This record gives sequence, structure tokens and C-alpha cells, in this order.
Amino acid sequence: MWYHLAMEREDKHMKDKIKVNISVFEKNFKMAKKAYVLNSSMEAAGCASAFIGDTEPVSEDSFLRAKLVVKKSTGILSTLGRGNAKQIVAATVASEANPQEAMNTIARIHKKLDSKFFNSDYLVLSAIMIFKNCEPSEYDAVIDRTRKIYTLVRKKHPMITSREDLVNITLMALSGQQPEYIFEKSEQYFEALKKYYRLKNKIQSIALMLSVFDNPPIEQAAFARDTQEKLKDFGVRFDSYGLPIIGAISAIVSRSDMDMVCATIRDVSNELKKIHGMGSMGAGKRIRNMIATAIVIDAYASGKDSKVKNSVSSAIISAIIAVEIAVIVAASSAAAASSASASS
Repeated sequence: MWYHLAMEREDKHMKDKIKVNISVFEKNFKMAKKAYVLNSSMEAAGCASAFIGDTEPVSEDSFLRAKLVVKKSTGILSTLGRGNAKQIVAATVASEANPQEAMNTIARIHKKLDSKFFNSDYLVLSAIMIFKNCEPSEYDAVIDRTRKIYTLVRKKHPMITSREDLVNITLMALSGQQPEYIFEKSEQYFEALKKYYRLKNKIQSIALMLSVFDNPPIEQAAFARDTQEKLKDFGVRFDSYGLPIIGAISAIVSRSDMDMVCATIRDVSNELKKIHGMGSMGAGKRIRNMIATAIVIDAYASGKDSKVKNSVSSAIISAIIAVEIAVIVAASSAAAASSASASS
């Protein structure tokens, strides 16, 4: 069975939680496919991933009501209700007792963020993270810390800092640490990671993620690289968008558990492949590996500090959105090239 390694550790709770997570994901994935008929399996997977950790699937009626709330509460040009993250917004709202009130709150947070940053799908994810992890009295302080940390990062690395970094920077702000302090931590990780990775923008994405943890930078950088190689050994690969996920795994999973966790991620990914729409012709293996990681780490980290799960879920949802955007851009470029060729 896919959970045999967890059973060997006699970790019944982890085994049972993984089983529940797979079942809930499958039902939510199918529900999202129905609710957004014209959207891809990749987008439905992103939506369903927002519910990972829940013990029951959301009802189709609840999600459809949430979808309507989002649509009615946002303008035609708003990324909040019309962008690539719209399903994540609907998933968040559907999970709340009062969807309209939740939507109103997310919109207020998004508006405050929008006054400090250029609008993007990542700004929507930032608003959702703040909504889910803060008390209302903390919203303004977290938004201010997010802006300050972003300014520090961009000043140091103007050529590689982009909107994609906003999700990890929000995670840093949610830690409650002073902007200058956590920025310096991220720089220590950045320098240590340069030994193992070449692309500086990807180094930065891992460094920002790791800064919310308290592990020694040199040791952690080496373990992040070892984690990537270990995952490859078990047939679990991520493209460059998945590097922050690898960073999060390396910070969360103990060395003694790494083989078990990597093998279980592989087995869960294979189990997810059986779901219609999650195969190679649907969401694809790279998205499936991300979802499998979220499912396993949620079970592995059960009962631990909330930043553990937040780091993984935010990295995975952000990576899925990044892949979606890349696919859309590639399709648009191909269409434009085809049109230009036809008219010449």
C-alpha cells in the first residue's frame, strides 16, 4: 500500500491523516472541476490544494455560493475575482461560516496591499495568507512589515526581486520578527545557498522561505540540496518553481525521517495519478508531486507550529499559480506567433 512506510514506523495517525487528505482532495478536485467547467485540471488542483488539511470536503453548493460571492464582490478587472487565483479566493471563502463577511475582509486586506504594491495574482495570495493567519487587529502591522521587508529585499537584489517573492515575504512578515532582523537572516541563507544553486532568483526564493525557521544557514543550505537529491532518488522531481517547496521540506523533516517522507510523497503522487484529471494528460506530474507533498507534510507536521504548514501550503499554492501563469503566457505567445505567421 502507498502508506506502508508510515505503517512500518507505526505512525497510525500519519497514515490515517494521509488517507483522509487524499480522499478530501479527490472530492474537492472533482467539485472544482464542476464549478469551473472551462478551467484546466491544473487550476482545479490548485483550488483543491487550498483545502488540504480539512477533514471533510466542501459541498458543491457551498463552493458555488462562494464562487458567486467572489464574482459579485469584485470588479471586472479585479485580480481578486478574475485572476489566476480566483479559485483560491473562492476556496478560502467557502471554508468560512460567513462567506460574504470573509470576502469583504479579504477585499479590505487586498485593497490595503494594493496601495503599497503593484497588483498581481501573488498579491491576492498575500491577502489570503494574512486573512487566514492573523487577528483583525494585526492586519495593518503585518501589511506594513510585508512592505518593509519587500523594500529591503528589493533594495539589496533589484534585478531578481519580483512579484513572485511576495508570498514568501508575507510569510516572513507573519512570523512577527522585525523586518531588518528577518531580512538579515534571509541574506545569510542566500549566501549559504549560493554554493549549491546558480540561478540567483531561485536562490532568493529558497532563502526567503527558510528565513522563517531558526536553523543554522550553512547546515540548512546543505540539507536543502541533500533533500532535493533524496527526492530525485525516489523519483520525485520539481521544476524551478518548486525549489521553495524543497526548502520547506528540508526545514521541517528530520534527517532520520527523510527517506520515509520522500518515499511516502512518491507513493501518494502515484495514488493521485489514479484520479481522473490528475494524470499526465491532466494536471501533470509536477503539479501532482506538489500536491502529494502538501498532503504528506500536513500529516507529518500535524500538531506542530502553524508556520510549518503555512510555509509548505503557501509555497505549493504559489508554485501552482506560477506554473499556471507560465502556461498561459506560453500559450498566448504561441497564439500570437501563429497569428503573425498566418498574416505574413
